Amino acid sequence: PRGTLTDEIDCAANCHTKGCHLLCHDDVIGTRKISFIIYLTDPSWTKEDGGALELYNHKDGIPNVFPSATILPTYNSLAYFGVNAGVSFHAVQEVMGRECGPRLSLQGWYHGRELPENMECATLSRLKTLEDDKEPFVPFIDTENNETGTERKLDETQTNVNDKEARTNVLSESDRNYLSQYMNETYLTESSMKEICDKFENESSVQLRH
Repeated sequence: PRGTLTDEIDCAANCHTKGCHLLCHDDVIGTRKISFIIYLTDPSWTKEDGGALELYNHKDGIPNVFPSATILPTYNSLAYFGVNAGVSFHAVQEVMGRECGPRLSLQGWYHGRELPENMECATLSRLKTLEDDKEPFVPFIDTENNETGTERKLDETQTNVNDKEARTNVLSESDRNYLSQYMNETYLTESSMKEICDKFENESSVQLRH
């Protein structure tokens, strides 16, 4: 309705390379009112390149399993939709990474004067509720196929499922050594992990480049 938008606009450039995708969500954070995407992909982009915007119907605030419509990220096109808690469900298909390069877009939100209705139904609110109500954490135990057949267990401070404080972002030296086989050690420092956590909480996504 006229007069419900403010002058606040968020905008960011997105580059989805091969394998990138976004899971189903409704975009509701703060006063977001309208979501928009301007596609800057290669003009020859086709369905086989993936990366389509998927739109989902819902029942009682739960998105359907399959999308009701898909929209290709056609060059120089604009997609936009209203942001509504438990309603505006959408996702991005996996980018297949063929000869057309990455899925490029400018994406953001127009903001409203008030918070949307039914905030308790928003994707982020539901995730926080699940976090509060979930069963006690059971640490992962990795059995390595080495000559001795020994088992690598997480630090004992992480195995005490009854002590919440002992389970908060604690990585032992052996944990860091193990994880460094699969990711850049830069991301395993305390400062980097806090920065990554804050960014994900604020923006609902984070991209690690190395």
